[in-house]
Amino acid sequence: MTLASLNRWNASGLHLAISAVIGVGVVALMLALWYPQHYFAAMGGDTLILLLIGVDVVIGPLITLIVYDPKKKSLRFDLAVIALLQLAALAYGCSVMLNARPVFNVFVVDRFEVIAANAVDEESREKAAPPFRSLSLTGPKLVGAKEPSDPKRMSDIVISAVGGGLDLANLPDLFVPYEEVKASAGRAAKPLAELAKRQPQDASIIRSFISESGRPEDAIGYLPMKARNKDMAVVVDKKTGDVLGIVPVNPW
Repeated sequence: MTLASLNRWNASGLHLAISAVIGVGVVALMLALWYPQHYFAAMGGDTLILLLIGVDVVIGPLITLIVYDPKKKSLRFDLAVIALLQLAALAYGCSVMLNARPVFNVFVVDRFEVIAANAVDEESREKAAPPFRSLSLTGPKLVGAKEPSDPKRMSDIVISAVGGGLDLANLPDLFVPYEEVKASAGRAAKPLAELAKRQPQDASIIRSFISESGRPEDAIGYLPMKARNKDMAVVVDKKTGDVLGIVPVNPW
């Protein structure tokens, strides 16, 4: 197969097929590593992926369809420029997805908060304990956050949070291992029957989770999980506080 043997529709179709294979591979890698399980929907990954696919998979082949002419002397150069622009768009889209990936799922008082890489306070991260300085590339780390002992700093955090700024969940120097706070999570958990009553349209999802957990309904409960795009419910063991999973149901 040579460039001269293809018409613009053949060339565009071939370009589309190659772009689709690359796009599917990139998306699969993102889902497996950066946005596992329900975090993809919780963090708005679907919107970002649509933009990425729209630019990378659709625009490139469309431009090829427009400019392709086997008689053009500059055809190879034109196709090389399109490929470079497409790779640049793909790299940019991947960088956006990387920066928006969830890196911490933080238990704070009576809820969980999912924090993206670009929402972590860098000054706080530099002062954090070693386990909380690195930003995960394989899904969010489960941690807890405790209020600072300094009343003034706590007051500043409250004021910042009210104004839409940094809160406890954005400050890694206040993080502790989840093991230290999971008992509090278990005590704060609410009955799943209450969640089913609040969201009757999702009762079947909740019942299915209970059945698959293999535990009595009164032994487990849920806590709200705040996320960038869609809030969900984290199910925990009431006695131990161990996280059993996430239910894609509005917890409010």
